[in-house]
Amino acid sequence: MNNLSLHKQIPLKWLICLSVLFLFIILAVGLKPRGFRFANQVNWIGDQPGIRFNNFGIAYTNPFNDLIKENISNDDGFSMEIALKPAGYHQRRFRFIWSLHDGKDSDQLLMGQWRSWLILMNGDDYAYNKKTKRITVNADSQSPMIRFVTITTGKEGTKVYFDGKLVRTNKELTLKMPTEGKTRLLLGNSTYGKHPWRGDVYGLALYEYPLSAQEAGRHYNSWAKDRNFSFADNENPSVLYLFDEMGGTRALDHAGGNHHLEIPSMMKTLERKILVPFWKEFRFDKGFIKDMILNLIGFMPFGFILFATLTRLGGAVEKHGVLITAALCFSVSMALEILQAWIPSRSSQMADLLLNTLGGWMGAIGCRFFTKVQGFIVQGSKNQ
Repeated sequence: MNNLSLHKQIPLKWLICLSVLFLFIILAVGLKPRGFRFANQVNWIGDQPGIRFNNFGIAYTNPFNDLIKENISNDDGFSMEIALKPAGYHQRRFRFIWSLHDGKDSDQLLMGQWRSWLILMNGDDYAYNKKTKRITVNADSQSPMIRFVTITTGKEGTKVYFDGKLVRTNKELTLKMPTEGKTRLLLGNSTYGKHPWRGDVYGLALYEYPLSAQEAGRHYNSWAKDRNFSFADNENPSVLYLFDEMGGTRALDHAGGNHHLEIPSMMKTLERKILVPFWKEFRFDKGFIKDMILNLIGFMPFGFILFATLTRLGGAVEKHGVLITAALCFSVSMALEILQAWIPSRSSQMADLLLNTLGGWMGAIGCRFFTKVQGFIVQGSKNQ
């Protein structure tokens, strides 16, 4: 009986082909967009002013720090009005309706949706693990409907109005406008393009002062007459979007400034996160645990075949086959994680890098163990 181990009986070129095949599979799976199309999925509604965000879309302004620093004071407060209709309440993950971002996640001001809840907050505590102060309002309807939402914040706290009626007050929370970096307004997604919101936006206005209850009610009544934000022209807004262009790649700022909303034809990420620490992305749910398991076992066959290929080369390569296999798996995974930062539907995580490397190492160890066990079996057969 031949005392060569099984993988040494396989022609080297076959092992190389198998290694390349597994590498191709890993790259194809790792870089495959998840429900994502490269076209920016934002459309004009058409029969009325407004824009519609589908599965992956984004609209954004260029930085307007000059406007914020000159006109908006965190001490005096400010207000935001937006008319919107979510596509549904089934979205399980935290989604961004709008945000003001200055380059620091800890400073950003945003309004997001989680199922039927609308959430207003500063920072990046989306899962509420750090118990960051926020104000939340349940849409409280069986199916999505058009809402005229008014948010005011200042020395008296933060208030939220639905259709001109006060629905939530938090006197201990004062929202802050981010001003440290290049602040820009984004709609329908986060600056990383990984928190897509689905729904319609019919108008938006930002004011440099807190609106009173009477003003919130009056603004809603004015909007309800013809369903557009033209009433705000007389209210001295800092930025104003009517979304009445009905087409094109830009929604004009009707407040007289040059802070137009860009709607690019291709989906765009304005900033990128590479190798997000494990503790910042961990979620104790089936989907996250499943991803962890797949990242571990997905590299095991690659590590197994790669080790088998390396041991055929002999010399130092064979001697340090496990270490070299782990290093190559690390390199492949690192390349994947860097590239995934450019794909909005994927995330670049440190945990994935570690699990992929561990999976490749386990595959190499498995191949070496299999080789030794087979050697013992062959030697035992010869001695009988």
